[in-house]
Amino acid sequence: MDQLRVSLCRRNTAKKTLTLLAHGWLIFVAWLILLIHVQPAWSENLTPSSSWFVDMNRFLKSAHGSLTCERCHAEITAKGKVHPNREDQTAMKKDSVRSYDYKRCAACHPEAYRRFLQGEHAKALAKEKEIQQSGLKEATPERLAPTCGDCHSSHYAQSKLSRVEIGSQMTETCGKCHKAQEVSYLKDIHGRMGVFLEKKASAYCTDCHGAHTCESLKDKQKAFEACQRCHRNATIQFANIVIHAGPEDISKKDPEKQANMVLIGTIKRISQIGTIIILAFFALQTFVWILRELHNKLRGR
Repeated sequence: MDQLRVSLCRRNTAKKTLTLLAHGWLIFVAWLILLIHVQPAWSENLTPSSSWFVDMNRFLKSAHGSLTCERCHAEITAKGKVHPNREDQTAMKKDSVRSYDYKRCAACHPEAYRRFLQGEHAKALAKEKEIQQSGLKEATPERLAPTCGDCHSSHYAQSKLSRVEIGSQMTETCGKCHKAQEVSYLKDIHGRMGVFLEKKASAYCTDCHGAHTCESLKDKQKAFEACQRCHRNATIQFANIVIHAGPEDISKKDPEKQANMVLIGTIKRISQIGTIIILAFFALQTFVWILRELHNKLRGR
């Protein structure tokens, strides 16, 4: 009777140990998945921007496909000369996106254009033009302030897209200039839910930063107001949550975020070490249990 009881006790202990080990391995695998660098499928197939050469088949299927060319291009002038200027052999080599006068967009999109003029992109563009006019220095192509055409492909942009499709394209578009923020967003719960799981209730770039105003949200009150758009019962503490937690996102002008990143990094390392210790403990326990079972079987023989 005692031998049967001991045997049952050992069997129950073995089951519990295997269950704990299985749970430990699941935690370990989940932890490894979270560390994997995630990047959506569009990373090597970006939406093409407008150029001097237009694919009419694609254009006719776009949101502007029903418009005539003259509706947007009544006259194209550059430095007082009308396009096409046959005397200028370099005219077609210039960037068409930067040459267009986007004030014409206001004729059909007055509200969007008004918001753009109030936003950070318009301020950066005005500052860029002031620097260029002063002749102090020329802006590098990587740091040019965005115009309407940099974010919207006027010849190929599709209409009647779902919220998830718009949000995914938006992440792609913003990521062209804000690569570090795109990566950290896709690792955050908002990016994983919105882009990868296609949950339309999740927040995309413009839900927090605005569609055309494009606020940086460094001000805690503005960040709190952005949180309240989805989290109605949010408190001011929501503004302390770090969404863009990548090391490239840390601004030297934001010491509070630097301190938070140090704390996040410390907690992350502690959790990693704790996970490894727990898994090592259960692995060692299982190994010792296997040795004991082998020992008992050998003694029984």
